[in-house]
Amino acid sequence: MPMQIADEFGSFSQYCWGFLNHKPIVSKIRYPRQVPVKSPKADMMSKDMVRRGLRGVGPTVIYSFMQAAGLTNDHLVSCFRFKECKPSPTLGTSDANRVKTEAERKTEEPRTKAHGEEMTVNSDPSMAIDTLTIS
Repeated sequence: MPMQIADEFGSFSQYCWGFLNHKPIVSKIRYPRQVPVKSPKADMMSKDMVRRGLRGVGPTVIYSFMQAAGLTNDHLVSCFRFKECKPSPTLGTSDANRVKTEAERKTEEPRTKAHGEEMTVNSDPSMAIDTLTIS
């Protein structure tokens, strides 16, 4: 099913970001007890995925996916990661433009080695969605 979604929308990433108008949700949460377990957008995405025949995609699971993939920033405002997880300017661009922008950005980004492989320190969160969901 994710492949049919990718065929229809261009990529699974575009499908997911389409629910958010290609902008991440930035919550301004002060206390851990305020972190939600689901949201109206997660409900919409869940219902659409169920309609398309996917299983195990309830609103709580989808909201957790949204947090992990960077679709929503639920870091506490006092957390150092809150400011670091600001929206990427390439989230709403097409895949072709995103590749071009990433190629230009790679010359400027600091790189690091992890498990013997070189990788950028600041990766694009929208790319993580395609990587996470391909199975």
